[in-house]
Amino acid sequence: MFGVGTGWVSSTTAYPVLFALVAIESAGVPVPGETALTVGGIASARGHLSIGWVIVVGASAAVIGDNLGYAAGRRYGRRIWTWGRFMRRRRERWLDEATDFLDDWGSYAVVAGRWITVARYTVAWLAGVNRMPWRRFFVLNAAGGITWAATISLAAYWIGSVARTGIEAFGAIGFLAVVGAVAGHWYWRRRRRAALARDPGRADARHQTPTKGS
Repeated sequence: MFGVGTGWVSSTTAYPVLFALVAIESAGVPVPGETALTVGGIASARGHLSIGWVIVVGASAAVIGDNLGYAAGRRYGRRIWTWGRFMRRRRERWLDEATDFLDDWGSYAVVAGRWITVARYTVAWLAGVNRMPWRRFFVLNAAGGITWAATISLAAYWIGSVARTGIEAFGAIGFLAVVGAVAGHWYWRRRRRAALARDPGRADARHQTPTKGS
């Protein structure tokens, strides 16, 4: 399970890059950490990486990054967020509302925030600002980080496997043609519904029977 494949993705660079992006995002910087984890899962389905190592690296990076974000938020968060005069009162009010929310829903936010884009790189920082007990944060964060990494990686692995099976069965051109036809039909129906919503009279006019002499 943990063997490393070969191909267009090199494990000597892929795993460190995956770790760095997930950890940096978790620490509070909006970089594409989840996208990197998704790519890692798809690459595993193609045999270039190990899905086991992708999950381990992603989960470790998520836990470590979140703890760095928690530490930074606990020590510097409020000072950084309220620095400067521009919209300072609004920023202070927003921070107070966020910390009040964590007082009531902190446990759920730390775990569930993993699956929400903005929350993924802000919840740990806010938990530090709110001075949530570190042991409690660590346990909740580990639960969220591990399940998130496993869920995203395995979902991407499954999607990559299905896509690969489709390409092998129908050929690349046929597979793309089917996808294109479905997408085109969906787009056409969406445009048609939007047009009818803007002008409902068009639908009624199509079903009217022409009168004599018209």
